[in-house]
Amino acid sequence: MKITKYNHACLLVEDNGTNTLIDPGNYSEEVMDVESLPNLNYIAITHAHQDHFYLPLVKKLVTKFPDVKIIATPEIVEQLAKENIQATSEGDDYISVTPVPHEKVWAAPQAQNIMVTVGGRLAHPGDSHTFTTNAEILALPFAAPWGSTTRAVEIVEELKPKVVIPIHDFMLKDASRQGMYGWVQSYLEPKGIDFKKIESAEPVEV
Repeated sequence: MKITKYNHACLLVEDNGTNTLIDPGNYSEEVMDVESLPNLNYIAITHAHQDHFYLPLVKKLVTKFPDVKIIATPEIVEQLAKENIQATSEGDDYISVTPVPHEKVWAAPQAQNIMVTVGGRLAHPGDSHTFTTNAEILALPFAAPWGSTTRAVEIVEELKPKVVIPIHDFMLKDASRQGMYGWVQSYLEPKGIDFKKIESAEPVEV
């Protein structure tokens, strides 16, 4: 499985010929060349906040990949239907969908939120720190107004994935991000957990 991060919470997952793009948000557009993406089989969207779901980018993706299957929350499905874009809130044999709560944000309305699990291997919980999963690869928010790096590390220790992909970190300066991730990596590696200090648009193999 090859994973490429396009800023913040957007991941391209290439898995034996099946390609999934998760959470194409507004921060992702500036580093994503839609024309150079491999053929997309799926777009999965965990919730309707702009940093995870940016409608202009989704429209570009659908224009490029008209046969792509979009899996999202019911409110996103309804919003896309108004744009004549077909989507579903149901998972399938390759992508499973689990409703998990969006963490409380004091300055924003609560959004529907789902965790998507890709190919049975990679779980992406959107804006949640309240979930369980036995997926071997966990994409986990590490910086947010609703959460903390400390809580993220506690979740890793509780769930014990084999690999961690840090997400939801665009608000951090590069030096701060890399310093924090170096600390987290040095803490988790002795526990047998592979923490990927993933850079935007640079794929990693897992």
